[in-house]
Amino acid sequence: MIILLILWGKEKDMRFKIQLELRTKNGSHVLPLNYQYELSSWIYKTLNYGNEEFAEWLHKEGYKNDYKNFKLFTFSNLFIPRYEIQGDRMKINSREVTMQVSFYPIDSLEYFVTGLFNNQQFTIGDKKSNAAFTVQTVEKLPEPEFKGTMEFKTLSPILISYKNNEDQKYAEYKHPEDDNYGELLLKNLVAKYNAFYEAEANPFGGSNPERVKPLETGDFDYEFKTLTKPKSRLITIKSGTKQESKLRGYLYKFRLKATAELIRLGYYAGFGEKNSLGFGCGEID
Repeated sequence: MIILLILWGKEKDMRFKIQLELRTKNGSHVLPLNYQYELSSWIYKTLNYGNEEFAEWLHKEGYKNDYKNFKLFTFSNLFIPRYEIQGDRMKINSREVTMQVSFYPIDSLEYFVTGLFNNQQFTIGDKKSNAAFTVQTVEKLPEPEFKGTMEFKTLSPILISYKNNEDQKYAEYKHPEDDNYGELLLKNLVAKYNAFYEAEANPFGGSNPERVKPLETGDFDYEFKTLTKPKSRLITIKSGTKQESKLRGYLYKFRLKATAELIRLGYYAGFGEKNSLGFGCGEID
């Protein structure tokens, strides 16, 4: 039986802790280290159960700003208590696994559902190895008190890229201790904020909140500071296909000073880029 958890517009707290249980098969479960794309695909499929048209719109369009589109959701890495690294694989030695999924609140969009269902079963992995899970519980996490300065730790790598000029074919992945990293992170948050609040009425459930004056980074004081040594993570997306790409993000703790609403947006929608692929999920430290 599929149980619909929540509709946009009914609650503002849009972050969930999901308890997964491995479905046993010969007592062995092995995942590729790069499982983020498959986990993202599962989330989109689950959203599709709630509203097929909206899930397709979110996947292909989203909220646009300056030729970029934002999905405004993110998710954490899988938290696995006991595991073994075997080359490019991870053997799961614990029965229970947890993760978090987070959506930026859209109060007036009643047709957009979170798409997380109790007792759902799914399998992620590749042709070489995979793991099968059952969703045991879904816990809606309370909304924190957001302030103008807060500290976070990453639950999935934050990715920030930059092109020095338009002729540069590939963007470079920025290190959190680079001089302009904090500015780029803030600009990304501002772009998401403007894309959401400048959007016209959403085609799947009424208008967005009242449109507001676009933000610029010069409109408020901001500061970004790493609090721990960043750990690099190179994630392969669509491994083994023609569309394969490698994305580099970093895990670390940081302090961010901005407006409380921008910090709230980062908490729910993700910090940095590629959030819907499992980058930029953070929790308050």
